[in-house]
Amino acid sequence: MILEARELKKYFPIESGFFKAQRGFVKAVDGVSFSLNEKETLGIVGESGCGKTTLAKLILKLLEPDSGEIIFSPGFFHLKKDIGAVFQDPLLSLDPRMRIRDILLEPFHAHGLRPENKSIIRLLELTGLHDEILMRLPRQLSGGQRQRVSLARSLALGPKLLILDEPLSSLDLIIQKQLLDLLLKLKEEFGMAYIFISHNIAVVKKISTSMLVMFQGKIVEQGATLKVLREPRSDYTKKLLEAAR
Repeated sequence: MILEARELKKYFPIESGFFKAQRGFVKAVDGVSFSLNEKETLGIVGESGCGKTTLAKLILKLLEPDSGEIIFSPGFFHLKKDIGAVFQDPLLSLDPRMRIRDILLEPFHAHGLRPENKSIIRLLELTGLHDEILMRLPRQLSGGQRQRVSLARSLALGPKLLILDEPLSSLDLIIQKQLLDLLLKLKEEFGMAYIFISHNIAVVKKISTSMLVMFQGKIVEQGATLKVLREPRSDYTKKLLEAAR
């Protein structure tokens, strides 16, 4: 097992009026529990606002839970090295002032490492990029190239777990397929575990071995991907499947 989440909760206050009076809470993550095994791909499905991204940020330690806990495998010695992340919009996660070479070097430098040039070339090869982009800025690349750069950066330190938060949704269908095939290839090559967050059930079906369905901060269904999709028990899951047809 790589990690186990136990009864995670994260509430955000609702404020209104001139004095910002608290009027209640948005229960972004409300009692979520699940586990992730080695080499497993866990798909997390749900509509916008269901708590998927908040859950990812809790796992990444970008947010602290109000209650509950995440227990990592003893093999996770350094979370910032052992977990990589790719987000929906690479323009928001890539520094627009940095050249691509410096973006790829950033994880190494952050941990006091001095990579050889072949390390950067290897990252480009893994993600289907060419060295001609190294001196470009993110805005000078296509959307697909930017997302490949984000993926290359996330692979720099050899993570055991990759969290992918809607990594394909801003791309056209051809680029989506190319990147999905690349993710499947990388997973096979390196034996990483994935947490793949998406509203697209067809994509989750192709890449995930297990899945959970979220609605209003709660898990309404979870299990092996094919079983959940063939025999949905939750009315919400059934509605998602009907909408995807």
